[in-house]
Amino acid sequence: MDFTVEVPPGKFQCFFQPVDVTKHKTMEVDYQVVDGGDLNINFMILMGANMLVQENMKTDGSHRLDLQTSGDYQVCFDNSFSYQSRKVVFFEIFLMNEKGEVDDMDLSGMAHKDAGLEKRMEEFGVTVAGFHSSANRIKSQLNKIEYHQALLRAHEARDRAVMVANLDRVTFWSCTHTLVLIGVGALQVSGFSLLLAKVSPLKGTRRMLIAYSQVFMIRSLFEDNSKLGQFLRKGRAAY
Repeated sequence: MDFTVEVPPGKFQCFFQPVDVTKHKTMEVDYQVVDGGDLNINFMILMGANMLVQENMKTDGSHRLDLQTSGDYQVCFDNSFSYQSRKVVFFEIFLMNEKGEVDDMDLSGMAHKDAGLEKRMEEFGVTVAGFHSSANRIKSQLNKIEYHQALLRAHEARDRAVMVANLDRVTFWSCTHTLVLIGVGALQVSGFSLLLAKVSPLKGTRRMLIAYSQVFMIRSLFEDNSKLGQFLRKGRAAY
């Protein structure tokens, strides 16, 4: 079975899995943080007061345990280290028998309960043991397909979350740089206009100088070869 859960910031959540060691010999737990913050979380598996598995600040993990005791096993996710970022976690739990098979089908028991089942199957040239083996093999392959599809869905969700976060970051800084550029240009133009208004006593000459200065300042912001443009773009990475 698989789940997708949200762990709020500063919270600790546990999920319980009942286990009967007479039927289940191995438990496998896979998890992956698909959204939120830096995509990391603390992970634990407990049986009563015993800590069986512990990982700190991990983005994903896979653990297989040999089951020795029946009871309720705890699968816990700890987001207490985060003050503002929730975490969305996808995880799966598999309970397997001694053959490594999930939810083995007991067709032999069904045949004992239904006396005519084995006879009807033999009419089709199929034995209970042969059908049992084929059904379990098909189920095992389907379980593997389901497992890999679930992992691909989790990877796709995490990649989408990373892309959205990067898009928001690029949009924010692009808008910030644009506003700063416009503000600096406006301050430069207004400053030169005031300076030329005080320097030149002739109204016509003053207007012409102001117009030329405005054109020069605006062009200098966008020309790569201008000294002012190079200064404003200093440290920018070349693409």
